[in-house]
Amino acid sequence: MDKPYVYERLRRAGQIRLLCLQPGTLDNDIHFTLVSVNLHENPEYEAISYCWGDPTDVKTVYCNGKTIQVTTSLYTALRRFRKPDEERTLWADAVCINQKDNAEKTEQVKLMHRIYSQPSHILIWLGDDMTGLDGLKESIQGALEVLPPSSEDTEFLQRVSKEMFREASRLRKEKKPNFNDHNWAPINYVFCRPWFNRRWIIQEVAMAPEHVPRTCICGEIEFSWTDLADIAYRIGSHGLGSSIAGLSVINYYSPTMWSFFLENGRPFLSLTSTFMAMLIKRYQGTSNLVDAITATATFKATDGRDHLYSLLNLTPFNSDLQPDYTVTPSQACMRFALATLRKDKNLRVLSLAPHTFVGVGDVVANRLPGLPSWVPDLTCQGGVNPMVSYTIRKQLFHAGGPDVFADVSKDNTRLHLRGCIVDTIAAVTTANIDVPFPSEEDILPKTHISARVKMRVRNWLRECRDLAAFPKSWTDRLHDDNFRKEFAETVLCGMTGMRDALPPDLLPYVEMYMGYVFDYFEEGYKLTEELREAMLTYGALIESSTTGMVEARRFCRTEGGRLGQVRKEAQVGDSVCVIFGAEVPYVIRPIEAEDHGGEGVRCYRLIGDAFVHGVMQGEALVDEKYETVDITLV
Repeated sequence: MDKPYVYERLRRAGQIRLLCLQPGTLDNDIHFTLVSVNLHENPEYEAISYCWGDPTDVKTVYCNGKTIQVTTSLYTALRRFRKPDEERTLWADAVCINQKDNAEKTEQVKLMHRIYSQPSHILIWLGDDMTGLDGLKESIQGALEVLPPSSEDTEFLQRVSKEMFREASRLRKEKKPNFNDHNWAPINYVFCRPWFNRRWIIQEVAMAPEHVPRTCICGEIEFSWTDLADIAYRIGSHGLGSSIAGLSVINYYSPTMWSFFLENGRPFLSLTSTFMAMLIKRYQGTSNLVDAITATATFKATDGRDHLYSLLNLTPFNSDLQPDYTVTPSQACMRFALATLRKDKNLRVLSLAPHTFVGVGDVVANRLPGLPSWVPDLTCQGGVNPMVSYTIRKQLFHAGGPDVFADVSKDNTRLHLRGCIVDTIAAVTTANIDVPFPSEEDILPKTHISARVKMRVRNWLRECRDLAAFPKSWTDRLHDDNFRKEFAETVLCGMTGMRDALPPDLLPYVEMYMGYVFDYFEEGYKLTEELREAMLTYGALIESSTTGMVEARRFCRTEGGRLGQVRKEAQVGDSVCVIFGAEVPYVIRPIEAEDHGGEGVRCYRLIGDAFVHGVMQGEALVDEKYETVDITLV
């Protein structure tokens, strides 16, 4: 029987192993040697980025003539990258790091940013399966030609948003290339590869200098990661995702939109993930860790601790946080919360908490054990887009003013804050994500999936509208211009999808948008050219907010008559509070007396951040009727 390979300990700081892959053909066993080198000596190597795959699906390879078990995914990568007549020097984490030695793993993960910043080439292995990829290179090149250019400028993005759908409509009439008629199917099939939702890919593609090539390899097909990522960035920054995926009310003619729904919508999720990876790369060094975690909610990690550790080198250095695989995932989350509260004085970390994973139906209570409600569980961040601004954008809301008071108890179980209890939730709608998708029978005599999309949006907006107008009817409230403005702002959470202020000319078109989805199902309805132009001009901005910010939220009305958007977990009777130093208001829930933090101490469970009209810009801080109180979160 072949003997298993035994790792020799790495003994010096900055030392890593490189994999020297021996020549061979597809039919040969895979042989390599591992050599120790020092990163400061700038060794020559190529770095592999890949998805580990099923840990139980393994193949045998040979290191120095002794066996190592690797996943089939890495096995196929090594077989594909092996040259027939010369050695190739690579770095692959599963082999170059002794995965059974937590101490070594901790030290090597600290070096990951250097490992991926120094290779001559980054090889992105997507697997052997080339299904659906015919015409991929043409699809990528065509997409780069029909999409609007990249930009971070708010005014430019909003201006292009008002022009791009009308321009696409004009080009379609002239039978010229446009993003609606483009063949997105090959790109969507690429996005079905599991590599795209790995957290570690962000660091693996972001750290190297721009001149280092990043090549995606899928079977025998090779293409540029930079080109594919640029496509995702343009789609994301311009708010085109819903449109080309057929999820838009105002733009739904993409002939290949069905391909975005492959594997339960994986292409759409991967597109979003790639956009976020590029966003982090572009702002690397200027954003902070909360930004990075906010942007990567949909990414996956096999090890719960890697939801944090994979991001540490992408933001300015925080000496309080270092990879440590001797602690549990719960302890890693606690360390993150404590370090962020001490360093980031505007309490933005609270918008990441408590975050159970949200899907269609009930909230899934799969939080890590032992975490107080104010500590975010970084392993289940998907489903809710936090209200706080990215630090790379101008801060939009100032509910709690600039002065922070935050103190953590000695046992790290309670967070002491100060603020004002300003209101109580009186009524909530169905969460946007839980509004049922209409059937073909529901939309008759209309047909096609576009009508089903419209009806679902109509049903959600109708529930929001009726709750907002209560106890009157919507028709009775239409004469009240202030109410109409308040409703429109609340539907959009007061922001665009990139957390920029709403354009002043947008709000009147929210009502036109509502009128369109309501009237569409009336007998004899015909779309006027005026309304068509209005929707093509403003619809994308409206939908970037409604799809980006409110999917896992409930529209609400408070006892004080305010309108708001709150987390799906929020209930009637929960309190709305403004915390001193916090950017946005929060919903909290009083806990039972036996769970209080001590005699005379009123304790709450954090439910999550909120948009509540009328308290977003510090209004509660100057209103004498609101008393300053101590707020203890447990």
